[in-house]
Amino acid sequence: MLNALRAPPRAPVVPAHRPALPELLGLARTGTPEETRWVLARLVEEHAPVPGAGTDPELRALVEELLRHPRAGVRLHAHRASRALFDRDTHARLTEILLSDPLPDVVRTAVRTLGRAAWAPALPGLVRLLGHGKPVVRGAAREALVGFGGAAVPVLRRAAAHARPDRRALYTDVLADLSGPGA
Repeated sequence: MLNALRAPPRAPVVPAHRPALPELLGLARTGTPEETRWVLARLVEEHAPVPGAGTDPELRALVEELLRHPRAGVRLHAHRASRALFDRDTHARLTEILLSDPLPDVVRTAVRTLGRAAWAPALPGLVRLLGHGKPVVRGAAREALVGFGGAAVPVLRRAAAHARPDRRALYTDVLADLSGPGA
């Protein structure tokens, strides 16, 4: 063991074959969750967007597909990769997919991301989450909607107008927060 420590350090091993984009996309679709996450990391490192260049539709389709993967770790890794790989609007559109995720923590993350981005097309989805079965999701949706301010009012009014009487308070309470003294 001491001989190994005394020996000069070896140069890092560089793989002889660097997979091309189509190979990486194929491996991400067919590989294990660990391989898929490795591919996502490689895509972020090697295929970062060039300013002014368009988004590769195959890459976008892959990330969209992985946001629906059965493993939460892959879904979250795909979401982080989308932030690095795509422009703000594409990332927000992809984040909207996670609003219907089965895990409340993933939904809450998506709600917070869309709320911080103040991405108005997400308002109807955020309003729907006021009726979610988990209190953490409802609370995050409420915070996000209050953060939108006046932009959320028309969507909340529409939802309140079409809600059952016993569910109407979900929307009118947020409207009251928006029009209250601190607003």
